[in-house]
Amino acid sequence: MPEPILRLTGVDIGFAGEEALVHEINLEAYAGEVIGLNGVSGIGKTTLLRTLAGLVPPLIGELEVLGQSDLSQLPRGSIGYIPQRLGLVHHQTVGYNALMGALPGASWWQTLLSLPSGEMRQAARDAVEAVGLSEKMLDPVSLLSGGEQRRVAVARSLVQRPRLLLADECLGELDETTSETVAVQLLSLAREHDTCIVLVDHSPARTAALCDRVLNFRRGRLVEDEPGLIRLPMLGGDN
Repeated sequence: MPEPILRLTGVDIGFAGEEALVHEINLEAYAGEVIGLNGVSGIGKTTLLRTLAGLVPPLIGELEVLGQSDLSQLPRGSIGYIPQRLGLVHHQTVGYNALMGALPGASWWQTLLSLPSGEMRQAARDAVEAVGLSEKMLDPVSLLSGGEQRRVAVARSLVQRPRLLLADECLGELDETTSETVAVQLLSLAREHDTCIVLVDHSPARTAALCDRVLNFRRGRLVEDEPGLIRLPMLGGDN
Protein backbone atom coordinates (compact mmCIF):
# COMPACT_ATOMS: atom_id res chain seq x y z
CA MET A 1 0.00 0.00 0.00
CA PRO A 2 1.47 3.40 -0.95
CA GLU A 3 2.02 6.00 1.71
CA PRO A 4 -0.77 8.60 1.89
CA ILE A 5 -0.20 12.13 0.67
CA LEU A 6 -2.32 13.36 3.56
CA ARG A 7 -2.91 11.85 7.00
CA LEU A 8 -4.94 13.24 9.91
CA THR A 9 -5.04 11.36 13.20
CA GLY A 10 -7.42 12.47 15.96
CA VAL A 11 -7.44 16.06 14.68
CA ASP A 12 -9.72 18.78 16.07
CA ILE A 13 -9.91 21.95 13.97
CA GLY A 14 -10.87 25.47 14.94
CA PHE A 15 -9.27 28.47 16.57
CA ALA A 16 -7.33 28.69 19.82
CA GLY A 17 -9.49 29.61 22.79
CA GLU A 18 -12.72 28.59 21.04
CA GLU A 19 -14.76 25.40 20.85
CA ALA A 20 -13.54 23.10 18.08
CA LEU A 21 -15.54 23.27 14.85
CA VAL A 22 -14.90 19.62 14.00
CA HIS A 23 -13.71 16.84 16.32
CA GLU A 24 -11.58 13.72 15.91
CA ILE A 25 -10.87 13.80 12.19
CA ASN A 26 -9.17 10.60 11.04
CA LEU A 27 -8.41 10.67 7.34
CA GLU A 28 -5.92 9.31 4.83
CA ALA A 29 -5.83 10.55 1.23
CA TYR A 30 -3.67 9.23 -1.58
CA ALA A 31 -2.00 10.33 -4.81
CA GLY A 32 -4.52 10.77 -7.62
CA GLU A 33 -7.50 10.88 -5.27
CA VAL A 34 -10.14 13.63 -5.35
CA ILE A 35 -11.99 14.24 -2.07
CA GLY A 36 -14.99 16.54 -1.77
CA LEU A 37 -16.17 18.42 1.32
CA ASN A 38 -19.86 19.22 1.76
CA GLY A 39 -21.65 21.17 4.48
CA VAL A 40 -23.51 24.38 5.23
CA SER A 41 -21.74 27.73 5.45
CA GLY A 42 -19.74 28.36 8.61
CA ILE A 43 -19.46 24.71 9.56
CA GLY A 44 -15.69 24.45 9.12
CA LYS A 45 -14.96 23.57 5.48
CA THR A 46 -12.65 26.52 4.83
CA THR A 47 -11.04 26.15 8.24
CA LEU A 48 -10.21 22.54 7.42
CA LEU A 49 -8.61 23.54 4.11
CA ARG A 50 -6.60 26.25 5.88
CA THR A 51 -5.50 23.70 8.45
CA LEU A 52 -4.38 21.29 5.71
CA ALA A 53 -2.46 24.16 4.10
CA GLY A 54 -0.59 24.84 7.34
CA LEU A 55 -2.20 28.25 7.84
CA VAL A 56 -4.20 27.26 10.94
CA PRO A 57 -2.68 24.75 13.40
CA PRO A 58 -4.80 21.80 14.57
CA LEU A 59 -6.17 22.22 18.08
CA ILE A 60 -5.16 18.64 18.87
CA GLY A 61 -4.07 15.59 16.93
CA GLU A 62 -1.51 15.01 14.21
CA LEU A 63 -1.49 16.29 10.64
CA GLU A 64 1.01 14.97 8.10
CA VAL A 65 1.53 15.86 4.45
CA LEU A 66 3.93 13.64 2.50
CA GLY A 67 4.93 12.09 5.83
CA GLN A 68 5.98 15.46 7.23
CA SER A 69 4.29 16.95 10.31
CA ASP A 70 6.24 20.22 10.02
CA LEU A 71 4.72 21.52 6.80
CA SER A 72 7.28 24.32 6.57
CA GLN A 73 9.88 21.65 5.79
CA LEU A 74 8.10 20.38 2.69
CA PRO A 75 9.66 21.05 -0.72
CA ARG A 76 8.48 24.32 -2.27
CA GLY A 77 5.23 23.96 -4.17
CA SER A 78 4.19 20.67 -2.53
CA ILE A 79 0.89 22.20 -1.42
CA GLY A 80 -1.31 24.26 -3.72
CA TYR A 81 -4.16 26.33 -2.33
CA ILE A 82 -6.98 28.09 -4.17
CA PRO A 83 -8.71 30.23 -1.51
CA GLN A 84 -12.12 31.78 -1.99
CA ARG A 85 -10.41 35.13 -2.58
CA LEU A 86 -8.12 33.36 -5.09
CA GLY A 87 -4.86 35.14 -4.23
CA LEU A 88 -4.36 36.60 -7.71
CA VAL A 89 -2.25 39.64 -8.60
CA HIS A 90 -5.06 41.79 -9.98
CA HIS A 91 -2.97 44.42 -11.76
CA GLN A 92 -1.05 41.73 -13.65
CA THR A 93 -2.13 39.77 -16.69
CA VAL A 94 -3.78 36.38 -16.91
CA GLY A 95 -0.57 34.89 -18.29
CA TYR A 96 1.53 36.37 -15.48
CA ASN A 97 -0.76 34.93 -12.82
CA ALA A 98 -0.72 31.47 -14.41
CA LEU A 99 3.07 31.65 -14.66
CA MET A 100 3.26 32.24 -10.90
CA GLY A 101 2.44 28.56 -10.50
CA ALA A 102 5.88 27.73 -11.91
CA LEU A 103 7.78 29.81 -9.35
CA PRO A 104 8.15 27.04 -6.72
CA GLY A 105 10.05 24.98 -9.29
CA ALA A 106 12.18 27.86 -10.59
CA SER A 107 15.85 28.31 -9.72
CA TRP A 108 16.80 31.13 -7.38
CA TRP A 109 18.18 33.26 -10.19
CA GLN A 110 15.04 32.83 -12.33
CA THR A 111 12.95 33.98 -9.38
CA LEU A 112 15.28 36.86 -8.56
CA LEU A 113 15.51 38.15 -12.13
CA SER A 114 11.95 37.23 -13.15
CA LEU A 115 13.29 35.21 -16.09
CA PRO A 116 11.08 32.14 -16.50
CA SER A 117 12.25 29.49 -18.93
CA GLY A 118 10.57 28.84 -22.25
CA GLU A 119 9.19 25.61 -20.78
CA MET A 120 7.56 27.54 -17.93
CA ARG A 121 6.04 30.06 -20.33
CA GLN A 122 4.65 27.27 -22.49
CA ALA A 123 3.19 25.54 -19.44
CA ALA A 124 1.41 28.78 -18.53
CA ARG A 125 0.04 29.18 -22.07
CA ASP A 126 -1.16 25.56 -22.08
CA ALA A 127 -2.88 25.96 -18.71
CA VAL A 128 -4.64 29.17 -19.72
CA GLU A 129 -5.81 27.49 -22.92
CA ALA A 130 -7.02 24.47 -20.92
CA VAL A 131 -9.39 26.65 -18.86
CA GLY A 132 -10.63 28.48 -21.96
CA LEU A 133 -8.99 31.90 -21.51
CA SER A 134 -6.42 32.02 -24.32
CA GLU A 135 -7.97 35.16 -25.80
CA LYS A 136 -7.49 36.93 -22.47
CA MET A 137 -3.86 35.95 -21.92
CA LEU A 138 -2.67 39.58 -21.92
CA ASP A 139 -5.67 41.07 -20.09
CA PRO A 140 -5.25 42.33 -16.51
CA VAL A 141 -7.03 40.09 -14.02
CA SER A 142 -8.86 43.14 -12.68
CA LEU A 143 -10.89 43.30 -15.92
CA LEU A 144 -12.14 39.72 -15.67
CA SER A 145 -15.42 38.48 -14.24
CA GLY A 146 -15.43 36.54 -10.97
CA GLY A 147 -15.83 33.25 -12.82
CA GLU A 148 -12.94 34.05 -15.16
CA GLN A 149 -10.73 34.89 -12.20
CA ARG A 150 -11.49 31.47 -10.71
CA ARG A 151 -10.36 29.88 -13.96
CA VAL A 152 -7.08 31.81 -13.76
CA ALA A 153 -6.53 30.46 -10.23
CA VAL A 154 -7.09 26.92 -11.53
CA ALA A 155 -4.67 27.55 -14.41
CA ARG A 156 -2.02 28.63 -11.88
CA SER A 157 -2.48 25.32 -10.04
CA LEU A 158 -2.23 23.36 -13.29
CA VAL A 159 1.18 24.95 -13.87
CA GLN A 160 2.29 24.35 -10.27
CA ARG A 161 1.34 20.64 -10.22
CA PRO A 162 1.38 20.37 -6.42
CA ARG A 163 1.30 17.03 -4.64
CA LEU A 164 -1.69 18.25 -2.60
CA LEU A 165 -4.18 20.78 -3.99
CA LEU A 166 -6.75 22.43 -1.71
CA ALA A 167 -9.54 24.18 -3.62
CA ASP A 168 -12.20 26.32 -1.94
CA GLU A 169 -15.20 26.81 -4.27
CA CYS A 170 -12.98 26.96 -7.36
CA LEU A 171 -15.92 25.90 -9.57
CA GLY A 172 -18.25 28.58 -8.24
CA GLU A 173 -19.55 31.35 -10.53
CA LEU A 174 -18.94 29.17 -13.60
CA ASP A 175 -21.60 28.20 -16.12
CA GLU A 176 -22.24 24.48 -16.60
CA THR A 177 -20.07 24.09 -19.70
CA THR A 178 -17.11 25.95 -18.22
CA SER A 179 -17.49 24.11 -14.92
CA GLU A 180 -17.23 20.80 -16.73
CA THR A 181 -14.18 21.99 -18.67
CA VAL A 182 -12.39 23.03 -15.48
CA ALA A 183 -13.46 19.82 -13.71
CA VAL A 184 -11.85 17.77 -16.47
CA GLN A 185 -8.60 19.68 -15.96
CA LEU A 186 -8.69 19.03 -12.22
CA LEU A 187 -9.24 15.32 -12.85
CA SER A 188 -6.35 15.34 -15.31
CA LEU A 189 -4.12 16.94 -12.67
CA ALA A 190 -5.08 14.18 -10.22
CA ARG A 191 -4.90 11.20 -12.56
CA GLU A 192 -1.95 12.15 -14.75
CA HIS A 193 0.25 13.92 -12.20
CA ASP A 194 -0.72 12.04 -8.99
CA THR A 195 -2.00 15.15 -7.27
CA CYS A 196 -4.28 14.57 -4.30
CA ILE A 197 -7.11 17.11 -4.44
CA VAL A 198 -9.35 18.17 -1.56
CA LEU A 199 -12.10 20.53 -2.69
CA VAL A 200 -15.06 22.40 -1.28
CA ASP A 201 -18.01 22.98 -3.58
CA HIS A 202 -21.50 24.39 -2.95
CA SER A 203 -23.11 21.78 -5.24
CA PRO A 204 -23.49 18.32 -3.64
CA ALA A 205 -24.40 16.83 -7.03
CA ARG A 206 -21.23 18.16 -8.64
CA THR A 207 -19.11 17.03 -5.71
CA ALA A 208 -20.57 13.53 -5.92
CA ALA A 209 -19.92 13.44 -9.67
CA LEU A 210 -16.35 14.69 -9.54
CA CYS A 211 -14.94 13.14 -6.38
CA ASP A 212 -13.79 9.67 -5.43
CA ARG A 213 -14.97 10.27 -1.87
CA VAL A 214 -17.33 12.81 -0.34
CA LEU A 215 -17.07 13.89 3.29
CA ASN A 216 -19.92 15.70 5.02
CA PHE A 217 -19.73 17.93 8.10
CA ARG A 218 -22.41 16.76 10.53
CA ARG A 219 -22.74 17.74 14.18
CA GLY A 220 -19.06 18.47 14.61
CA ARG A 221 -17.88 15.34 12.82
CA LEU A 222 -16.65 14.48 9.34
CA VAL A 223 -18.72 11.64 7.88
CA GLU A 224 -18.01 9.84 4.60
CA ASP A 225 -20.81 9.34 2.05
CA GLU A 226 -21.05 6.84 -0.77
CA PRO A 227 -18.98 8.18 -3.69
CA GLY A 228 -19.97 8.61 -7.31
CA LEU A 229 -23.77 8.49 -6.98
CA ILE A 230 -24.16 11.13 -9.72
CA ARG A 231 -21.94 11.62 -12.76
CA LEU A 232 -21.19 14.74 -14.73
CA PRO A 233 -21.95 14.19 -18.44
CA MET A 234 -18.35 14.62 -19.55
CA LEU A 235 -17.06 12.08 -17.03
CA GLY A 236 -19.18 9.11 -17.97
CA GLY A 237 -18.55 5.79 -16.13
CA ASP A 238 -16.03 5.52 -13.33
CA ASN A 239 -13.40 8.18 -12.61
